[in-house]
Amino acid sequence: MRQGKASDMDKHNQDLYCSLRAQYPEFVYSGYKLSLTQDTLELDFEFSITGLAKFTPHWSIARGGEKQTDINDITLKRLAFSLGMVELVSYWKIACPPTVRISCAGLDARQTEWWKKLYKKGLGEFFYTNGITPDDGFMTLVSEGESLGLPSGPALSTENDKVLIPIGGGKDSAVTLELLRGKADRYCYIINPRGATLDTVRVGRIPDDRVIIANRTLDRNMIELNKQGFLNGHTPFSALVAFSSVIASYIRGISFVALSNESSANESTVAGTDINHQYSKSLEFERDFIAYQKQYIDSGVSYFSLLRPIAEISIARIFAGLTEYHPIFRSCNAGSKQNVWCAACPKCLFVYIILSPFLDKSETVRIFGRDMLDDIALKPIFDKLTGIEPEKPFECVGSRDEVNSALSELIRRYGDRPLPALLRYYKSLNRPKAEDIGALTRAFDTNNCVPQRFVGVIKDKLKNF
Repeated sequence: MRQGKASDMDKHNQDLYCSLRAQYPEFVYSGYKLSLTQDTLELDFEFSITGLAKFTPHWSIARGGEKQTDINDITLKRLAFSLGMVELVSYWKIACPPTVRISCAGLDARQTEWWKKLYKKGLGEFFYTNGITPDDGFMTLVSEGESLGLPSGPALSTENDKVLIPIGGGKDSAVTLELLRGKADRYCYIINPRGATLDTVRVGRIPDDRVIIANRTLDRNMIELNKQGFLNGHTPFSALVAFSSVIASYIRGISFVALSNESSANESTVAGTDINHQYSKSLEFERDFIAYQKQYIDSGVSYFSLLRPIAEISIARIFAGLTEYHPIFRSCNAGSKQNVWCAACPKCLFVYIILSPFLDKSETVRIFGRDMLDDIALKPIFDKLTGIEPEKPFECVGSRDEVNSALSELIRRYGDRPLPALLRYYKSLNRPKAEDIGALTRAFDTNNCVPQRFVGVIKDKLKNF
């Protein structure tokens, strides 16, 4: 339990959690609707917290001419319903009603447990940062609708060389984009485009007709309730990416979705727990999703993460050579709306550190606008990234071992030259010897779901290190 004022806030939030659950005991997923415009598939969902508010979030996904879209297609209906099952958790967390009633489809016992696992693990950060301790009965999932049935075989029965690559605007998806250049027929998927995502596909030379845009619109009632002080926090966004990217692939007849989640995403954010900011980017979720999709949807689209066999530090080493992307990539959440690096948050400091062993200082300073390692005010973030503090920042950052390896290598590279403030501080701690950076960047983790046809793409790259 966190101390002082933080624990006072924890008590307030725990009390609020219990109070809201008593006042608003039921959440309802009452419907989903598919419709077509000339260029898009439109998805509308209907949720409500009984006695509080109704919510109608909306998705619009671009479609092309490769495959005819049929809104009565049972596979597409299963996918749409499932996307709604992920979307609902963003609205459920407002009051955390103990009962979730699904009136638009039926779930069997295994499905019910699958979704409850996603909600509980995907909301681990939400519960932790709000100081809420959910019990095993945090949610009773009741389905009352007609079952969508089980698939009799893959809906896309013929495998092709087309690969859809979700683009987030950071270094990881750029690396996937370049690793697959000349190895596959590349398409890109962007949710709610911004400068860095559009610039990435431009630099990657992806034609406009191979860029699939999805627009996700949140319901304004949720935004207003958040302003009023109802519960708020992190939800498993990458699970939305999973289901929506398979929808985008299915309606375009694309056989593969290649994510850019690395082995480092498996490490817990809070040491000694399974609380992980990146849970829906983890191998555990990836395997669960693949199994669920096969049993209950079977679209024929193969979902996997190309970068799962390697760590963030390997990705950084590859990205260091992709100089065309250096001026345009962005991973900073704080600066995302302005398409800038804020150069003051955990994500910025992590990316600065992980790239530093592979780039000249002048290049990292040019990217971020200043030498972040010379700012002692960033010490609290630095301590979390290095494992000095047991809790990593709740951001998509790499493992503690990788950070320590990068810092040790950077200090070695400085030699007798004066060290910037954070490196001086780090050296003074006499930390245990970090893992060799060369070994880390060459490591290939066999715990992955990469189809055999793409394994060589990663292994051939590691041979160059």
